Amino acid sequence: MDVDTVLGYLSKIDMSNLRVTHHFETRANERKNDIHPDVNGIYDIIFNEKPVGILKQNADTFKLYYNLGEEHDLIIIISVKNFNPIIINLVTCFLVDSKKRRRGDASELTGE
Repeated sequence: MDVDTVLGYLSKIDMSNLRVTHHFETRANERKNDIHPDVNGIYDIIFNEKPVGILKQNADTFKLYYNLGEEHDLIIIISVKNFNPIIINLVTCFLVDSKKRRRGDASELTGE
């Protein structure tokens, strides 16, 4: 499976396509704060936002990056388990500094 296929799936899914693992639910509840959304907030992000980045981790597992403002990205690890119907397991979620994803502007890169 490739990144384009996963992005296509994400644009077509609803609640019936998601399976929440125990680990995901536990971590989302533990990490919830003013920045990190709860499980319902994460659903809203998945259904209404396009990832700003996606990395393939193995054959069916992907790391999705969603921007949560200037300083933070929400990482959601998913595993695609079925294709017809689409079943996506939510594996875990956590915040990272968005600077890890961004490169800076071209003048910083070229020294101009």
